Amino acid sequence: MVLARSFVCRMVLRYGLNLKAEYRRFADRLQTGSSCCSLFLEDCMVIYDPVSGSSTGSLSVPSVTGAIVSGSSVFLAWQPTTWPEAPAKWDASLIATVGTIIKESMLDEIDNVISDAGGNLEHRGHVVAIALLCALDAISSYGYGRKNGKQIPPFIRAHFPKEYHPHSKALLKLYRHSMVHSWNLFEASILPGNDPVRSVGGSLIFGLIHLREAMSKAVADYLKKLATNKALQTKTLDRYSKLRASAKA
Repeated sequence: MVLARSFVCRMVLRYGLNLKAEYRRFADRLQTGSSCCSLFLEDCMVIYDPVSGSSTGSLSVPSVTGAIVSGSSVFLAWQPTTWPEAPAKWDASLIATVGTIIKESMLDEIDNVISDAGGNLEHRGHVVAIALLCALDAISSYGYGRKNGKQIPPFIRAHFPKEYHPHSKALLKLYRHSMVHSWNLFEASILPGNDPVRSVGGSLIFGLIHLREAMSKAVADYLKKLATNKALQTKTLDRYSKLRASAKA
């Protein structure tokens, strides 16, 4: 029901659909009665008067990550067709754009899963780990090119906390490749908590929460350096331009 309501809200925002008609249509389709429609209207932050048939208020809608997007907003991080057009040459505004994409469509959504689990990632480790490693692949491709994961080690050495630097290649081979292609880990381990990265008996091990926090620090460092590093700017603009151009309505 939440997804359905959110979808209708976005359709109202994007296409100016008649709120009264959508209210009735989804009440019938979802067969949940007026209570669902009331929630639907609350989610949209709209007050609907069934007597006068008028509605007032803001057509703001929460995104899938919980962030409020106002009716006047166009840029939705999770919807590439709404991303700003790529500039012809480097523009500092791209720093905020890429930062928003990374935060709202990647890291915030992973954080939602962690939060829903109450911080206890036992029996959820594979799902969260694979999401984090795929996010790392996508994030690193902005400043270091799309190289089927080979851009991950240089990104780690340039932006991650120092304790991860010696393990940059292992994170690619033993974790990213293994989990994405084989689901399980065979030469390394992951713990559900905040355990620091270390080698135990020749096997690399770290906690998922620790990796998540390290990724936040890495993203912050990357975005900071993006303001002055010409090589990062060139790569980031090229990657963003290709992604934006590939987006279809």
